[in-house]
Amino acid sequence: MKTIICIDGGVGRVVTAIPALLKYGKLHPKEEWYVMVNGWDWMYWGIPELQSRTFNPENKGVFETYFWDADRVITPEPYKVPKYYRNEISLAEAFDVAINGSDNHKDLPDPVLKLSLAEVLKGKEHIHKAKKAQGKEKTIIIQPYGSSAALYPIGMFDESLRSIPQSMYNTLIDKLMLNYNVIYFGPVQAHDGKTYIPDPDMHLREWAAAISEADYFIGCDSCGQHFARALNKKATVIIGGVHEKNNSYPDHFQIIKRDVKLEPSTMRISTIQPHLANRLNEDRITFTEEEIEDTYNKIIKSIET
Repeated sequence: MKTIICIDGGVGRVVTAIPALLKYGKLHPKEEWYVMVNGWDWMYWGIPELQSRTFNPENKGVFETYFWDADRVITPEPYKVPKYYRNEISLAEAFDVAINGSDNHKDLPDPVLKLSLAEVLKGKEHIHKAKKAQGKEKTIIIQPYGSSAALYPIGMFDESLRSIPQSMYNTLIDKLMLNYNVIYFGPVQAHDGKTYIPDPDMHLREWAAAISEADYFIGCDSCGQHFARALNKKATVIIGGVHEKNNSYPDHFQIIKRDVKLEPSTMRISTIQPHLANRLNEDRITFTEEEIEDTYNKIIKSIET
């Protein structure tokens, strides 16, 4: 039996698939199996069970080498798992359903990334540079914007409501920089001009290393939070148009959200439903000044305890 498991989507999905893939290997110890990852295959480097099995479909010869004599091709879509879109299970658990056909997730391993010594050194280098530039003892990395955020004349806005609102981000940065070194992880064109930004930008694996070496991480529904979880880093994640159960790690991170009803979105099922849901979810990102102040205080408490 030769099986190929195809993982697509953004880098966050690629990382959250790791536990289910590791479980698949344990359940099929004698099977020949491989993992196809479009564009992000290097996220599995260093993981012994996955590195040699993973390939990028854009490399020459992969069709003949992997697909031609395969007995089975699995293309898991966690967003179409009913318990997932009903906000009952996490993305990692949804991959477990889609890949392993399992509703028992007690044996699902924790997410993991394996960084090389060179990557760790690069991460340490930028922590050191931020400390030298800003002169504080502790260093925070903040990723305020998801991949769908765009730059407008008034600042960044994310129609999917997955990013930290611009006004909230600005206030948090001004307050945090009084006592902490802050490293900005995001698009260069949206850099605030205050925080430290690596120049040139780092590879995503080096960003993961920097997160592992920082004292704390602040993020949104984007790849940084998945790196932080896989590296067992303390974090605060600010949630808007998504549910924390299936898009973040409420059992591991401090979650900040407004107490406003969430209209469920159905990504990869319908293109119109997410758009309609976001219209009803806009109140979830309209944080008041009092809520932003409360968020800041919660972040400080989490960092210092």
